[in-house]
Amino acid sequence: MTSQAAVVTLNVMGKKVTRLFEQFQPAQYGLALDIDPEAMKFRGTVMVRGKKVGRPSERITFHQKGLKVTKATLTKHDKKGDQTLGVARINNQDSFDEVRLHAEGMVYPGEYTVTMDFEGTITRPMNGIYPCFFKHDGQDKKLIATQFESHHAREAFPCIDEPEAKATFDLTLITPEGGTVLANTPVREQKQYASELVSSSANKTTDGTSSPAHQRTITSFETTPKMSTYLLAFVYGELGYKEAKTKDGVVIRTYATPDNVALTDHGLQVAVRSLEFFSEYFNLPYPLEKLDMVALPDFSSGAMENWGLVTYRETAMLADPKHTSIESKQMVALVIAHELSHQWFGNLVTMKWWDDLWLNESFANMMEYRAVDALYPEWQVWEQFVSHETASAKRRDSLADVQSIHTDVNHPDEISTLFDPSIVYAKGGSVLYMLLNYIGEDAFREGLQTYFKKHAYSNTEASDLWEALSASSQQDINSFMQK
Repeated sequence: MTSQAAVVTLNVMGKKVTRLFEQFQPAQYGLALDIDPEAMKFRGTVMVRGKKVGRPSERITFHQKGLKVTKATLTKHDKKGDQTLGVARINNQDSFDEVRLHAEGMVYPGEYTVTMDFEGTITRPMNGIYPCFFKHDGQDKKLIATQFESHHAREAFPCIDEPEAKATFDLTLITPEGGTVLANTPVREQKQYASELVSSSANKTTDGTSSPAHQRTITSFETTPKMSTYLLAFVYGELGYKEAKTKDGVVIRTYATPDNVALTDHGLQVAVRSLEFFSEYFNLPYPLEKLDMVALPDFSSGAMENWGLVTYRETAMLADPKHTSIESKQMVALVIAHELSHQWFGNLVTMKWWDDLWLNESFANMMEYRAVDALYPEWQVWEQFVSHETASAKRRDSLADVQSIHTDVNHPDEISTLFDPSIVYAKGGSVLYMLLNYIGEDAFREGLQTYFKKHAYSNTEASDLWEALSASSQQDINSFMQK
């Protein structure tokens, strides 16, 4: 993620969140969402297959926020066959963002499929599932988009909403006919059918009778890689695109609202060259078939690295070839390179918990300059790195009460207070740049390649990276990074 906010205080909440991954570990989600943009509502069904761990209990708990779970079933899988456990009670613990499924009997450790039907609301704050507003041909238009980092997937469906809870996702979206439907992976199947809307009131005419069924589109997507819930994403609405391919055959599309499609050429070129650069630099091909990038009219951050569906604030992706300044083109290139580096560092390999979020962002901060310097050497962006990033870090770091790069996170709600760009991005990136120059780029690249191959599709802590770089450089990197 690229942050635009300069948060300068740390609000320590004083409570430590319970890790739900310690009682249920999902492996696969089957998620169907029926979206009604006009009523600003949605409903859905989620099937979660995973493992109950720990001690036997009388309930299984998932994250949810603002959802109403209307029905739930538990199915245990073992050598005796499938056994259905009745759910005696469903109750929300809103202060903990939880829904608790109380079984009619004891829930023992083992393999389960948990199925839940639920309802929710599309909300205006730019997280969870939210609307983006724009005008086209003088008419008011609306996109539906998502922003799940850091812990907003729970606003869209019940889940174990923690980065360590990696799983695959089979996503199906039901949307009004006529719009573009995008998600992390390519479309598996798409068809139209007649259906009622989510909101029953929207199906009534003025005289109270039922209106004709509305044409809907049902879109099923290919199974995602094993990934964290915060990387799941989708966008629906009136969009156009431009397309190109990398030399490895990855299809890259840059989407925007109809009037802005012509402004995506620069971003498309940067994306193709950046993906090729990182695939070679990390000696590991980009693992998905496609990469979509979407310029959203309403977006709270600069950009978000959703795997295969990167979303951007319009100013961070669009560039007018005739009127955009070189500084703005450089900014667009840096933001795109930042997000595409996350496709490996953050998406393929993910931190176990949010206290290592700094490492994701510091790494991407440094690598965006490394990539852009390789693509556009005439820009001499390392000079900008020193004058902008390092200088910004030194100014903030001179204050007595400034936070450290690594800060303990007791609860995900604290994360918004940690996104101090001068520390999490600039200082951390500057320290990693020092590390690169200390051990040399050959050792740095070798260590990264070992790190990605060893931990692909899993979760790590900072010490795992230091171990890989120590082996490649024959230096004690952990001690170096603690100084």
